Amino acid sequence: MNDNSRHHWSFDYNYGAQNPQFAQELTGTLRGYYAGTDAPDARTGQVLTHVYNILPNYWRGYGGGATEELSIGTAIIKRNKDNDLWNYSVQYENTTSGENLRMQFRCSDKQYRSLIDSWRVDARNSGDDTYSELTCEGYLVEDSEVRLRINGTEILVGTVDASAKLTCNWALFDVIPALAQTIQASDNGIDIALLEDLEQLRPKSRLGFLESIQTPFSLDGYYLYGAGLLPSYWWLDAHGNIAIASTFFETLVLKEKIGGNA
Repeated sequence: MNDNSRHHWSFDYNYGAQNPQFAQELTGTLRGYYAGTDAPDARTGQVLTHVYNILPNYWRGYGGGATEELSIGTAIIKRNKDNDLWNYSVQYENTTSGENLRMQFRCSDKQYRSLIDSWRVDARNSGDDTYSELTCEGYLVEDSEVRLRINGTEILVGTVDASAKLTCNWALFDVIPALAQTIQASDNGIDIALLEDLEQLRPKSRLGFLESIQTPFSLDGYYLYGAGLLPSYWWLDAHGNIAIASTFFETLVLKEKIGGNA
């Protein structure tokens, strides 16, 4: 297989003489992951962790001069089941922008992984001023009001219908595999309410099936569209892992999995 061949349009960011090559980096990351995976890890009762390489969709503008790698950071998604709840811990670090996020939240043990009670986001950047750190704590009021407390100031983000299944984009790494067959069986996809990065409420969002591809690997594609939400594309492998998650500015590529299945 030619690493420089065109990929699906949803994650085709290989531009001319760009070096490093996006296609080569993406395929190399996935090949490295699958080469070290003899079989799915079936251990249960353990912390499940997915580690993703972050690739920039648009390399021009990222400083740093000559480099051998395109990666601009790492996203680590950890979760463990405690009775009927999933505890999530997400670490996101962008080494070029200096952005460093730590997110903690809990979800129900259901296909939609609905958010439960409260959550927390600790944001830090490389700046050396009073705005270099921020703490955001959020919670649900009677399962409908979404409120945030940012550095001591409380705000109402919005409301969702009590019957809505409010989840977070970082839980979609488990939601999409759980709902894959349901999404594919639906002509128009399924509706969800999304709390983007645990801060921005997107109550009218939709998950739908895109198509199946064989290059660079055998993957099923899904889309996430919504009012006020930039589109993103999620590619599921045969073992139930999100192998590629492509947003507007960056693409996450699976490079390591630790622990049992979600």
